[in-house]
Amino acid sequence: MLMPRSIWLLLILVAAPILRAEKMVVEVYPLDLADFETASQLAAAMVSKEAKLVSDKENNRLIVYDFPERQAALRKALMKVSAPANNVRIQVAFKDQSSLQQNSAGVEGRFRAGGVTVGTSRSTVNGVNVHADQVNVMRDSNVQQELIVVSGGKAKLRVGTDLPYADWFWSYGIQQGLWNGGVKWKEVGAQMIVEPYVIGGKIRVRLTPEFSYVVDGKTLATAIEKLTTEVIVDDGQEISLGGLPVSDSEFFSRFLIGYDHAGEKRSLHITLKPTIEPATRPMQQ
Repeated sequence: MLMPRSIWLLLILVAAPILRAEKMVVEVYPLDLADFETASQLAAAMVSKEAKLVSDKENNRLIVYDFPERQAALRKALMKVSAPANNVRIQVAFKDQSSLQQNSAGVEGRFRAGGVTVGTSRSTVNGVNVHADQVNVMRDSNVQQELIVVSGGKAKLRVGTDLPYADWFWSYGIQQGLWNGGVKWKEVGAQMIVEPYVIGGKIRVRLTPEFSYVVDGKTLATAIEKLTTEVIVDDGQEISLGGLPVSDSEFFSRFLIGYDHAGEKRSLHITLKPTIEPATRPMQQ
């Protein structure tokens, strides 16, 4: 005896989830360089209604319990949003120009005694001129280093560990609300935060000055976000920090000056040369 068609349809609808549930599997997706929020939203939109999705932000991964065909589609989609990021190699050249004052002393003149005249012809007889000169001697030194930063990442360039204008920067920070007047900092250092980002064949570089200092035994750092400068350059094009358009030239005229190990004041000429490097590995399959 044949069962009515409606009964067959009911049995199929009831049995289908049970049969499919037996095929559901657990997969773990490490997100690597993918944005966590973007990947989580994508997974939530792609999994089946029966699926279970765990967004493990602490370990930067997704745990999915779903049917194999859904898992395969999700994996392909996550690989696209986890597209390998380019690295940016930054060649940094520091040219320090320090000024050293040297003193010299000499005697000019003519002195006559016992029929013998000693001296130079510039002074009159028996006239002696003692002079002292102060001469500025410029010394140059060049230091190079290299950084490799993932596109969208950050690196820091140390500008100086002893600032000639530390008091001026302290007052500047109070005026800008960066710290209160009760802060007494010491061991002040200056660095530049460098953030490269690859856009096609060009590189966008964001530069932000930052101070590190010690307060009550704690090492702190404050970035001056309002003075962030952004430039877009070709692959391999040099950037001179001293030649960038800045909103506060007085600040940067002091920021790029420091002391060398001999205690001599030095002005810094820093150039950056960013180049695009091969991409990092994609998310593992």
